[in-house]
Amino acid sequence: MATSKMDTHKAAIPRNASRAGARQARRVPLACETCRQRKTKCSGDTPVCRQCKEIRISCHYPMSWRDRTNARIGHLSEQIDNYETLLREIGAYVDGRAADDIESTLRKYAVVDGNQSPLSQPNAPGTERNDEDIPSSPLSVGSLEANDCVEEDLNRSPSARATGYVGKNSEITWLQTVQRESREYSRPSNEPPEDEARSETSLPAVNYHLDTLDISVPGPVQVYQMPPRPIADRLFDDYLDTVHPSFPIINRSLFRSQFEKFFGDSVRPGDKWLAILNLIFAIAAKHAHLTQAPWRGEKDDHLVYLTRARILSMNGDTLFSHPELQQVQVEGLTAFYLLACDQINRAWRITSLAIRSSVSLGLNLRDASGATVPASKEARYRVWWCLYAFENLLGVMTGRTTCIPDGISKTPFPLPLPEEQLSSPIAARLLTDYEFHLQSVESSLAFHERHPLGGRQLSEQGNEDKRLWFQSLPPSAALGFTYYVDLAVINQGTVNHVYSPDCCLISWRDIERRIRIQKSRIDLWQANLPHEYSLTPSVDARPALNQGELFLAFHLYSSRLTLSRPCLCRRDTQKEESFSREMARVAVDSARGMLDLLPDVPDAGWLYQTCPWWCILHYMMQSAAVLLLELSWRCVHMPGADMTILQYCKKAVRWLSGMSAHSHASRRGWELCDRSLRRISQGMDYDVSDVPPFRHAPSSHLPADPAPPSNAPARPEPQGPELSSSPLSTSDFPFDPITGEFLRSFFPGAEEPEDWDCV
Repeated sequence: MATSKMDTHKAAIPRNASRAGARQARRVPLACETCRQRKTKCSGDTPVCRQCKEIRISCHYPMSWRDRTNARIGHLSEQIDNYETLLREIGAYVDGRAADDIESTLRKYAVVDGNQSPLSQPNAPGTERNDEDIPSSPLSVGSLEANDCVEEDLNRSPSARATGYVGKNSEITWLQTVQRESREYSRPSNEPPEDEARSETSLPAVNYHLDTLDISVPGPVQVYQMPPRPIADRLFDDYLDTVHPSFPIINRSLFRSQFEKFFGDSVRPGDKWLAILNLIFAIAAKHAHLTQAPWRGEKDDHLVYLTRARILSMNGDTLFSHPELQQVQVEGLTAFYLLACDQINRAWRITSLAIRSSVSLGLNLRDASGATVPASKEARYRVWWCLYAFENLLGVMTGRTTCIPDGISKTPFPLPLPEEQLSSPIAARLLTDYEFHLQSVESSLAFHERHPLGGRQLSEQGNEDKRLWFQSLPPSAALGFTYYVDLAVINQGTVNHVYSPDCCLISWRDIERRIRIQKSRIDLWQANLPHEYSLTPSVDARPALNQGELFLAFHLYSSRLTLSRPCLCRRDTQKEESFSREMARVAVDSARGMLDLLPDVPDAGWLYQTCPWWCILHYMMQSAAVLLLELSWRCVHMPGADMTILQYCKKAVRWLSGMSAHSHASRRGWELCDRSLRRISQGMDYDVSDVPPFRHAPSSHLPADPAPPSNAPARPEPQGPELSSSPLSTSDFPFDPITGEFLRSFFPGAEEPEDWDCV
């Protein structure tokens, strides 16, 4: 009883809640490094805990486990992004199974907001379909099939040999497709035999160039005779004004001083220098006839200048001699003249020879020799880039494989400074400090993104000011040439990776991937242009764009046309939006944009004076072929735009008609495009009565294999300074036109023979 009574009055002793709470409150989620090392309790105060504050030592809190995890995840995510970017870039250069593995891996692990990316769902709406599931035909991928074979006997006739092989990226092949498609709209009831139809669409039949014409003159030519000084000045100035800004293969100031001494002091230069001068005269004389300049010479006087140059420096002995710088210039100028005369097959052969000669002299590599002065190095660099860009142009025009594969050129890009400023301090540093040149010039170009220095990206720190310097340069011919070379290198990538013969062995998806990369590079090139180079014409193109801007604009649109042409096909089985359809519209828009650079009323004189006259017909035929193709396919890529495209086709034909007055090649192009347009219009009931019809005059038909022109001058033109014959060798000119180094006395000694032997 007593025990139970005591139990009844027992009271439980409560826990000290406040004390326990205080103890719990003193626990902190993260202790500072000092308290951890001293193994004392940290108050967790920030920025300095109480213990560290009392003993007056530095207090540092480590990163929490969660922050460390998040930082590590962020680092890994960035690393994965870099790997994916690298894989995509590598995927553009590998084909077949390796490319498929790369793409499938990227699709497999593509995640957006925790869900599978649309890239990993091939049949999701708004994404691209697997092109391997799409029926393929010769027109389904822009006629890239059969790119590894020859479909005609190119040795069957002189005209076939003059035309030669023409690849898929040439507008001649595009015109061949236009002729085939347009025949379907005007096929009569009594259809001609198949052999006749095939003859009409053969490559020689659709080749508008003049390789079938002879380039020699009948009768003797006085090799060392020169035109009168006033005519020589006109020819030389015309070349410097219209050609040299886009083709600086000679040193302008140095060659002008030599020119003045030659005519003023009657000195006797070597044969190769005279050949260079005659080629300059030939190019300018051809331009004078196109523009109908009042001071122009006889009809085919440019052939006389060419013949002199051939005798002086392109004979059999010279071709078997070892290359040297003057000979490289001769070969480059010869190729340029042949292109200006629409002799692209001959130009293609001579340019290949010039490239080979340049490579044998190491012009495709950076000159690290201390014996060459910096200004001379820059002159050699410009010679190489002239030949590189010219070879790329001819590769596009002929559709043939070029001799400038990837990695052949390690030559620094040309300086964006005029020749008069090459002696300035900034030019001297750019020419002597290669790292500074890379950071100041090449890092500002679109092509730099593909080949960083030594396979690594240049450091961004400190380079922004150098790039701003490049972008702040005022417009000049040298700056325009630098941008032109940059785009030519990108365009060469299109030739090598989209139109190479091995493209017929890989899937369309691989080709599309390559096109996508090239498109991004062209877009980057245009975005890098200074605001002064808008390349966008106003309503009247004449006051809006100058000569340099028009040259870049035509080259830009031509590059887009070449890149996007494979996506322009007749039967597009992909009804939804796709990259191929987007690029097909790019092709049509580029063709329209090229014609927008020209006024609505044709003016051939303005065209040949302001635009790149030596290749303007190539640009015109590119745009006309693409527009006629889209029109013949009933505007499948741009529904509802048929009347707009028809107007652009009419504009192209009108311009070709205007250009044909003094250009046989333009007349051939006019005939081809006019015939196709009228056939398509007949089948689709279009009105083309406002387009001047092609007149099949007997004089307009050039023979396939003509004899040498009878109207070529058999006698020399009025005489300027005449050089008497002498056994001087071709190396006896006082100094090299590139290096500026004296080879011997400028004035020959009295003991030297006075006369030269006529070759």
